[in-house]
Parts: sequence; C-alpha cells; structure tokens
Amino acid sequence: MKQIKVLLCAILISFIWGSAFPISKLAIDQVGVWAFRIYSLIISVIFLCFVFFFFSRCRFNFREFVNSIPLGFLNVFLVPILNSLALKYTEAVKASVLVYTMPVMATVVLGVINKHIETRSVFVSLLCISGIFIFISPVGISIGEMIILLSAFMWALGTILSEKITMKINLTSKVFYQNIVSFIFLILLIPFLNVDLNILSNIHSEFFMSVYIPIIYMGIANGVIVYVLWYYMIGYGGAKLSSYSILISPIISVMISSYLLDETMTISMIIGMLFILLSMLIVLSEKNKN
Repeated sequence: MKQIKVLLCAILISFIWGSAFPISKLAIDQVGVWAFRIYSLIISVIFLCFVFFFFSRCRFNFREFVNSIPLGFLNVFLVPILNSLALKYTEAVKASVLVYTMPVMATVVLGVINKHIETRSVFVSLLCISGIFIFISPVGISIGEMIILLSAFMWALGTILSEKITMKINLTSKVFYQNIVSFIFLILLIPFLNVDLNILSNIHSEFFMSVYIPIIYMGIANGVIVYVLWYYMIGYGGAKLSSYSILISPIISVMISSYLLDETMTISMIIGMLFILLSMLIVLSEKNKN
C-alpha cells in the first residue's frame, strides 16, 4: 500500500513541478514577479495556518521554528523568488529544463564538501554542462538562464542541508514553519521593492484565469502540497520514484508551455535536454545503488 502511495506522490509531484513554470509565467507577465510571489505566499500561509491550527490541531513550537530558518530561507524563500525572476527574462521551457540540473550540482557540491571527487562525477558534470550550452545555443546565455542556474544551485544547497538538519516533526509542521520563515523574509524585503500590489481591482474573467487562478494554484499546489508529498516520499523510502518525478517534470513542463504559451522546442534544445537528463540519470542511478 505504501508503494502505491509513493507512486501516486511521484505522479502528482511530476505534474505540479512540470506545470509550475508555464502557469507562473502566465501571471508574472501580467502582474510582475514580486506581486505574484507575495500573493502566492499569502495563499500558502493562509492555507497552512488553517491546516496547522484547526485541522491538525498543532501548537507553535519556537525551537522547531528556529531550526526551520535555514531550510525555509533556501527552499521556500530564495529558490521560488529566483525561479520567478528568471521567468521574467526567459521562456518557461528553458527555465523548466535548466533548473533540473540540481541533482548534478548537489553531487558536485557534496564531492567538494567531502573532499572526494570521483571520475564519474567529473564526467557527469561535463555531460551536464555540455547539455546546458547545447540547450541555450544559438541564442546564448542570458540573465534569465543565469538566474535559473543560480536557483538550481541554491536548490542543491537546500537539498544537502535537508539531509544534514534532522527535524523530528510531522510533515505539516515542517512545511508550515518553512513557509512562515519565507513569509517573514518577504515582508522584510517589501519596503525595499518598488511593486504595485493592487491586483484585486481587475476582477474580470480573463484576468481571473491568467492571474488569480495561477496565484491560487501556485500558493496551494506548489507552495504546500508538493513539499508535503516530497517529504513523504523521502521519509518512506521513495527516493527512486522521487528521482523519476524530477526527470519527468521538464517533459511535462515543455508540453504545457507549448499549449499555454506557444513556446516551441528547437533541435538544439531537445539535444541539450537529452544530455542534461542523461547526466541526471547517471547521478540518480548511482545514488540508488548506495
């Protein structure tokens, strides 16, 4: 029964992550990066407060909250903001593929930390880098691609940190505290931003579909549900299936981007994506052996 649940988690995660970039870009093109991120996070926090206090009947624990600050800053505050900023400067197709260089980056960073870099890791890194350069050619790397690669690196650091920080709390509390951390950092950042938060006056059907629905979807699905599913898979030995969800997500994203945003894949992008996916498969197959 647990394996069936893990399989369902993998399917849901792959769909949520795969749809995140094209759906986010719909709203970001209308209201901008910061308004989109602020309102999405507000939706996440409101939803989690209801689940945390009323549904799960949990109590706020200050020590657990403090322990959640590093992961909340990296995984829930910094990475989503970098992803949203990247979508302002690049296509959703490119962002969705390049961000999944994370497993390779995590492997390289772990090798440096452990002072043990294997030949396999060097080969995989070169394969991934080659895929990136093929993928972004002939246009070349722009600020959008640079931001999304930085996001992948931060995601890799967050993943490594998740393994180092042991938190014996339930999934709801873990996700709740990290979102609260992200919300606090975002509130502290708002006074330094020149952002128009007045999006509630444009209530008409087209704006509702292109802005309000993506904000609600990203706030609940990508801001809450996907984290709960991810931690559940890690906790119940679903590493292999979770790896598959990472690999499937860019393909889903490309399909949705083609439908919603009329973005197309070139031959160089397809070849580059295959190189990146191959490097990730090598990394993940090695992890599953250990």
